[in-house]
Amino acid sequence: MQKHNLSHIFTRMFPGGYVGGYPGGFKCKFIVPKTASINVQHVRFDAEEMKRCFHPDTRYLTIIRKPWNNFLSSYNFFLDWEKIIYNCGGMPKVYIQNNRTMSTAEFLAKAADLLNISVPFYYRFRNFQSHDLGIDPMLNDVSEIQGQIQDLGKNIDLVMLLEYFDESLILLKDLLCIDWEVLRNFGFQNKRYYNDEAKPQDEQEKKNFVQLYNIDIVLYDYFNKTFWKRVDAYGRERDKELEILRNKRNSQSKFDSNIVPIGSTNNASIRAEIKKYMFENSAKCLYPGMKEPVRIPGLD
Repeated sequence: MQKHNLSHIFTRMFPGGYVGGYPGGFKCKFIVPKTASINVQHVRFDAEEMKRCFHPDTRYLTIIRKPWNNFLSSYNFFLDWEKIIYNCGGMPKVYIQNNRTMSTAEFLAKAADLLNISVPFYYRFRNFQSHDLGIDPMLNDVSEIQGQIQDLGKNIDLVMLLEYFDESLILLKDLLCIDWEVLRNFGFQNKRYYNDEAKPQDEQEKKNFVQLYNIDIVLYDYFNKTFWKRVDAYGRERDKELEILRNKRNSQSKFDSNIVPIGSTNNASIRAEIKKYMFENSAKCLYPGMKEPVRIPGLD
């Protein structure tokens, strides 16, 4: 990063970790100031809009995981009422549970019945990964789903798999010409590990899960296949480079970069427009039984 003088590499926008109007589709006009080299914050992918905003040589990357593991991760992350006070973090889990303790089977049954676009942040338990890649999470038309996923494959330069993180890093190194000394600093560190073979325990739980994650299931299957085609095309050097990566990761290293987060805008009219756009796209914490929406720091 120092080599290419990428001093401003994280877009850190109002409000908090949401960028470009998330959870609405990405909007260039909400990127203020326009000096970022790399964005790594929450953003909803829109290929055409991003091409208007970023350099023509920009590379677009994402990482996905098995849908069941993604569900378990969300289920455990959005824990309780306390988190609802920051960026609507508890929604929609707190709405679905309604102060009750639920098993995953009970939760999925209730979610399948309750979740729709009127529930704030409903997509967190309905095709979460597809939503963030710009697909309508309520979509059910199989041919339309397949077509939109194929379009993503044409517009995203690399779709990595969390379950094969090191293999993904080797492909990333090849795509971006990253030095080993930088690459070795990255590793999968999520403390909530889920068995790759984990799955719903009975047919009803599976039915509810498939209803809620129908697009994510197709999405993962599609990019799992394209990922391994890409790995195979990379050739025999892959195993050798995996060994190099793992050996270097185990040695002492210090990541010294010139990362400078970009500040948020103080422009009142832009902040008001972002707030309105976010509220129109599921970010308003107001649901049945509440008289006033939960305050989202930075928006109010």
